[in-house]
Amino acid sequence: MSLSQTVKSKISDFRLYWKIPMPGRYMTFKEITSYAGGGIGAYFLIYMGNQLALNTNNMVIGDAIGIAPTHMYILYIIATIASIPLTAIRANMIDNSRNKAGKYRPYLISMGIPTALVALAFVWFPYEQLNTWFPQIAYQDELGNPVLMGYVVKCIVVLVMNFFLQFFFSFFYDSYTNLIHVLSPNTQERTDVLSIKSVVYSLAPSIANIVLPIIAQNFTNNDMYDIRVYRIGYPVFVIVGFALSCVVYVNTIEKIVQAKTRVAQVRFVDAFKAVAKNKYFWIIALAGWLGFLEGAYSQIMSWVYTYGHACNGTTMGIINTIVGNASMWGMILAPFCIRKWGKKKVLLGVNFMNIVCILAIGLNKTNIYWIALCVYFNWLFGAFEQITTPAIQADIRDYHQYKTGERIDGMFSTVQTIGNMVTLATSLVLPIVYESYGITETNGYESPYDILDITTGEPGLLEKIIGTLVLMAAFGAFCNMVPYFFYDLKEVQQKSIVRILKIRAVFEDFGNGIIDDQRLVEAVEIINDTKDYVDAEEKVVSKNDYKAIKDKAERKAAKKAYRDALTFNEEITISKIVCAELDKFSSPLFETQINAYKPVLDGGLEGLFNADINEIMAELAAAKAMPKTNAEEKEIRNFLIELAQKKKDSCKAIKKHFPTMESFVQPDFEILDKCFNKEDECNIILKDLYLKLKDAKEEKNNTLVASLKAEIKKVEYDKKVVQADIKEEMEKHARFNRAAKPYIDAKKLMTQKENYTHLDDIMALYDDAKVRYEAKIAGDKEEALRKQKEKDDMTAKLKAEKAAKKAAKKNK
Repeated sequence: MSLSQTVKSKISDFRLYWKIPMPGRYMTFKEITSYAGGGIGAYFLIYMGNQLALNTNNMVIGDAIGIAPTHMYILYIIATIASIPLTAIRANMIDNSRNKAGKYRPYLISMGIPTALVALAFVWFPYEQLNTWFPQIAYQDELGNPVLMGYVVKCIVVLVMNFFLQFFFSFFYDSYTNLIHVLSPNTQERTDVLSIKSVVYSLAPSIANIVLPIIAQNFTNNDMYDIRVYRIGYPVFVIVGFALSCVVYVNTIEKIVQAKTRVAQVRFVDAFKAVAKNKYFWIIALAGWLGFLEGAYSQIMSWVYTYGHACNGTTMGIINTIVGNASMWGMILAPFCIRKWGKKKVLLGVNFMNIVCILAIGLNKTNIYWIALCVYFNWLFGAFEQITTPAIQADIRDYHQYKTGERIDGMFSTVQTIGNMVTLATSLVLPIVYESYGITETNGYESPYDILDITTGEPGLLEKIIGTLVLMAAFGAFCNMVPYFFYDLKEVQQKSIVRILKIRAVFEDFGNGIIDDQRLVEAVEIINDTKDYVDAEEKVVSKNDYKAIKDKAERKAAKKAYRDALTFNEEITISKIVCAELDKFSSPLFETQINAYKPVLDGGLEGLFNADINEIMAELAAAKAMPKTNAEEKEIRNFLIELAQKKKDSCKAIKKHFPTMESFVQPDFEILDKCFNKEDECNIILKDLYLKLKDAKEEKNNTLVASLKAEIKKVEYDKKVVQADIKEEMEKHARFNRAAKPYIDAKKLMTQKENYTHLDDIMALYDDAKVRYEAKIAGDKEEALRKQKEKDDMTAKLKAEKAAKKAAKKNK
């Protein structure tokens, strides 16, 4: 096929699959384009949020606003501690979301607006007037110099702004970046889309890094840390950012592989415990916590420009543009490298190269062009992690759902935030280093960092501190790399997990009387493929089979045969894992689970209510005393310990919340559904009333305005009452689920075992479902082609009319 034919074919596919996904894929080209293109807007908001987030290395807060490093560290401690409950609230909202728009999409709007407003308020607050408004002396520093109350108020304002930013910006950031986790269950598709998205969204920081130095050159004499730079630039970023973020919300659809009948109801404590047991989570989290020093080099290039006067604003803008584009190449290369070597090897490789690039900065510490070259390659390799890390985060969520049966997303962020307490002590390192080099609020300079200036500051200080930061950053990069040696979730395992989740979802829906043709067809075909491959012998493969061939055509055919053999062997591995899932109830572990859960199920809620805590403690002790000499024994022992612990927790919860057996009953879900429906009705009515209010104001109908305001007030009150009822009902469900957990889990396992006995019944539905599903696909394609033809015909008609008018005008 020639190049022109290939291009035409790709264009044809792009148009055909604009609104329907390609075979084997889950995202349409419209979704991919919207997610990536809208990401430019999302990352304008994220760019501002990252620049304003409290940390010990923040130069906007430190220099532009004027907070000393030590005080910034104190604020950082307070902000980090405060972020824990805020993150927990956020996680609970995401994991128990009942919004029809999905887990993440709704928050692109509801959190995007306040994020933009807080960012503007942050930079537009009149900090420079505070000493005038509050001239009183607050205290004296260690040198006896007076510190005005205005400075204390400035610190308080920055802290309060960060409280708001932590909730709204973090919510928005998680919503956009984690959205890819639920847009497709296909790990390679997620990786490919992440690559496209990352290349496109990088335009936002690239543009910002061009615009801000130019603003500095024209308005602040090349001073990048003059607050006016951000007051001029941020409003434009806000408008573009929010507008494009709306594109993502409108044109994407979340797709989570779970039964349609499953209701999201994840208790906070249970989710927390479950995530804490996920070893892959800890590997990713530790990589971030241990590598805290890697960012120590991040201000070097900016310092050499600002305090080393290495170039003017225009040149710096060009350097920032070139360096910023380095990330694009890493993002483009990442999917191909992941396909070839896998995520683990790629992560280890790029982390090693990051160490090399950081150390290279030390060879010429004040030459901005050399530093830019080192940072360029550091960013190029670092950009791989912008693809690999989200891809791994999505994989470990699939793994977690596979292991626990619950889809948890938000709680991962909460546990990671709690872990950030570890970094509080480690984050003190940078402020201590800064202060050891004289960067303090009492060093006699207008800004603490002005001491670094090569013309007005301390001679040679800039070069000395850069050398120290380079060594610290290289050590941090090494620490960041170490945990990835223990990451062993391979791509073939992730593919197996997704197939198993699809099978489980179909069995669960079948048990609840729900049949979805597409899901049933996919599940049955997975099972059929499993039967075809599970007994096959793996092919012997070697690259030498094609490397020694000199003829180009033969070599190409041999290379294709080599790849096909690898795919064949992979399918055998996947089939064995899927077969183990289908046969799991005959395994020793599940036989133990069934035998342990049967008396719990037979005893019912009454059995839990009358349980003897002494017997439970004896059961727990016996489980802990069980052997653990091999993997099978460890699994059985861990299960029995967990079951005994569940019974213990159940006993405590019953004693606390259910004084009588009559009170220990499951709450009625219908009551909760009615409350939810009433809340939805209130939202619809309010939306209609606000539209009418807007029209009434434009018509200056004061009587109608007053009437509508009174009606809105009444509906708002009704909504608050309903929300209070929802909260009360949710608490009832949470208390019951906590107390009845052993019984609920027993019932869930026995139900799944029963559902798995209906494999033949599900297989019998395949042929009819296949016919309906293929007819739907054909209809969707036909409709897409019809609409495209209408569009092409209209375009041709408009062109013809335009040409006719042009010709008629020419003839006159």
